Amino acid sequence: MELTRFPDPHPDNLAAALGRIGPEDLVVDVGGWWKPLNRADHVIDLMPYESRAGGGRLGEGAERYTEGTWHRLDICRTPWPFPDKAFDFAYCGQTLEDVRDPIAVCRELSRIARRGYVEVPSAWIECTFDVDVGPLTARYPGYQKHRWLVLPENGELLFVPKQVWLCLVEFVPPEESRRWRTDQLIWSTAVHWEERIAARELAFAGQDEIIPLLTAYFENFDYTPYRASS
Repeated sequence: MELTRFPDPHPDNLAAALGRIGPEDLVVDVGGWWKPLNRADHVIDLMPYESRAGGGRLGEGAERYTEGTWHRLDICRTPWPFPDKAFDFAYCGQTLEDVRDPIAVCRELSRIARRGYVEVPSAWIECTFDVDVGPLTARYPGYQKHRWLVLPENGELLFVPKQVWLCLVEFVPPEESRRWRTDQLIWSTAVHWEERIAARELAFAGQDEIIPLLTAYFENFDYTPYRASS
């Protein structure tokens, strides 16, 4: 049976982010190489302008950024070469889970922009088997290239390192996965922030701390915002 997969942002989440951008706002897309935001005036990414948009583009209209406003840099090396609050809005979608220092990236997002939008894969989807692509995806949870599970906690993002043993623990049973994964909303965590986006990394010694944390997360998971498959 072919399982449902959603590689793009939920249209409502993208529309909500774009709805917070004024016509004269200066916008930066941080990590936008694979699917750049057309509304962005600037893009920051490690990869070159010429190879952009391999996964498509986000939003309507033509690209506003140009080769001259495409900034190639390692976003984990800070500070970025922009003044404080240089941008009105920062978009950072499906990037923080990939990079080695998402805390530094969140700090710089807060520094260079007045407000913004961050989207990461939900911890639910990162602990669900067979969501990636490739011949081995049924044997591991989440996406193979992601470094972090990201949990919203008390107004901040908690980054939990993904461990090799996660494939040995079934936090989301197959029947629950089939029931809820058809709702695109459950695939991502969307954060609309003003002035600052708070983030921290989980300090831990081993499985004895992470497993109870994730067990409690799933035992208390609120399914009411989502629609189960029929």
